[in-house]
Amino acid sequence: MTDFLDSCYAAIRVQEKSIADTLESIDEIGINLRTKRRIVLVGAGDSYAVSEYGKWTFLAVDLNALSISPTEIMDIPLDSKCLIIGVTASGRSLSTIDAIQEARKKGAEVVVLTDNKGGKAVEDATEVWITKAHVDSYNVSPASPTTTAMAYLLKVAALQNSSIQRDLLSDIDNLIGNGLKMLEWAEIEGAAISKMVSVGRPLYMISDGPNYVAAQIGMMKFDEFSIIKGLVALREDFCHHHVFGIDEMDQAVLISCSPITTDDERYMNVLLGVLKMKAYHLHNDLGLKTSLAQAIPNTIALQIASHRVVRRINPHLSGFKLPHAKAFKIY
Repeated sequence: MTDFLDSCYAAIRVQEKSIADTLESIDEIGINLRTKRRIVLVGAGDSYAVSEYGKWTFLAVDLNALSISPTEIMDIPLDSKCLIIGVTASGRSLSTIDAIQEARKKGAEVVVLTDNKGGKAVEDATEVWITKAHVDSYNVSPASPTTTAMAYLLKVAALQNSSIQRDLLSDIDNLIGNGLKMLEWAEIEGAAISKMVSVGRPLYMISDGPNYVAAQIGMMKFDEFSIIKGLVALREDFCHHHVFGIDEMDQAVLISCSPITTDDERYMNVLLGVLKMKAYHLHNDLGLKTSLAQAIPNTIALQIASHRVVRRINPHLSGFKLPHAKAFKIY
């Protein structure tokens, strides 16, 4: 094995502690979100998926939120009643920094959600939200910085008065108190998925709602190691479009909430019986009440699955594929 892969795995295992530490670090925020006409979350790469997660957490507590890619900031009308939340774990994503600066020019208030309080992104922020990912480098597969940012947004949502506040607070207590149990579950599920996966076939991650974020991150994890082509699909979009290109023994992971429904069972029967795919149903029964919270351990299971596959297929991998990783200047 390589130092690179060992560092990537360490950034996964540290989530046993980092998610709880992040959640416990947040007692309040300085901005009254209820006064904002619109909340726009923006990020790139894994942080774009986190922005999508933030959209779901805020919509769930009746806040007007949307997520966009950094370059789309030009197409959004903004003013002093708008809040931009720039998500960048490293604090150095150039496109996100550009979006933050553009938002400030338009008069919007800016929050930066980051794991690096010394990053350039914080220079233009009204308020900075700091995660506690406990990683030493942002040049490995960013497991803990991703889920701790998700956890931070979950806690912010739980601080808002809402019809689901009690369930959110219960889920936060669960995540704080059961880090080891969550990682052990994710190791088992990740191992099972990795055993199903074979090289040379596309791997579809299928979901919707908050768990679609787990699917997005799963796709990124498989893709960034350059071993398997990961694809992400909404459940309904897969039904309407992706099925036409499916070959027998193509691969899929259906990510859903728990408890599972008859629709989940029907979906799996189609994947396995009609389309003849290799398919796995990922869902957790960790006592979490909301789909928002369930998406976090589901994400970790997919992080572990991709890591196990790359260790099996290319245990000598020493870094991301070049020059692909440098094709666009992103930092």
